Amino acid sequence: MSKPIITVIVPVYKAMATLDRCVESVLSQQIAGGLACILVDDGSPDDSGKLCDTWAARDARVTAIHQEDMGVSVARNSGLAAADSEFIVFLDSDDALRPGALQAALDVQNDAPQSFVFWHYTNDAQDTAPVTADAETRPQNALARLWLDCLLAMPWNKLYRTELAQQLQFDSQYTLGEDLQFVLDYIALLGTKQPDFTYTVMTAPLTFYDCSRGGTLSTKYHADYCKIWPEHFAKLNKASHAASCPQNDMRPLHRAELTVFAEGVADILRRDPAKNPRVRRDKAIAALRSPWMQALLERMRLEQCYCAYYLPCRWHSVRLIYRLAEAKRTGSSLYGKLDWAGYYLLRGKMRRD
Repeated sequence: MSKPIITVIVPVYKAMATLDRCVESVLSQQIAGGLACILVDDGSPDDSGKLCDTWAARDARVTAIHQEDMGVSVARNSGLAAADSEFIVFLDSDDALRPGALQAALDVQNDAPQSFVFWHYTNDAQDTAPVTADAETRPQNALARLWLDCLLAMPWNKLYRTELAQQLQFDSQYTLGEDLQFVLDYIALLGTKQPDFTYTVMTAPLTFYDCSRGGTLSTKYHADYCKIWPEHFAKLNKASHAASCPQNDMRPLHRAELTVFAEGVADILRRDPAKNPRVRRDKAIAALRSPWMQALLERMRLEQCYCAYYLPCRWHSVRLIYRLAEAKRTGSSLYGKLDWAGYYLLRGKMRRD
């Protein structure tokens, strides 16, 4: 088989229920230049590895790689090392590409060869939105806005140049948010090779993202959540400042960062395995006292940037943080009421300062 233009890399773990749908969505893509699909069985304890072999035997475009259970980052790195194509697309085994997705992405890339191509996604497996090459160009200083628009943090809605992506690796030390680190590293590398690059964001949803999966904050407790996200956000802020992102984007970015962190603090109180509530409370307060948190609060004060969690975090009021998070999680009107009350309290404090 001649060298394909795109390789789709799929890490596989306990994917018996969804792998067929995922692979079929890849192999049904009709693209000029051909494609390859690399399935990386990450030590699946079920028969997912055998299913990978079945697909490889059925279609010459599919390669199956087997490794011990080392996590999704190592699985993606194995696929990266094995890819031999001009471009790479990542896809998770419980997700799927929509018909025509890859050719549309290639068309956009060919029309804007200096760009890094992103696309939207859908949570509806039956989404009938047309797949087109319609897209908008965004400058490099739109980096923070891309994160706010939920387009930056994931690896599977982007078209990567293989020669660049293979110079990087997903960092396996992280159990959460590792995708953002890889994307930021890729952007930094792209900037050194092609300083005038732009972002091109396709308006059509090209990927079906199955949000019923496990592993998010709402379904899984991460003991090091309040350590990991400050590291990710520090890197994101550094990249955003280097890109000269406007203050109108940085302020909402800081609000979002505080929200993410505060809800991690609430999760300590909700699901930390420590049986003693006082131990959970002490862990939550320790997270609030971190230098990163103090620096973020001070930055927000100087920016006159508001978030519902601002005052509870400044007061180290884990009880109020928990109430806010629970109200937001359950859709209670209490969240909105506390949001407005906190806003006026904060505005008054800022005037006094």
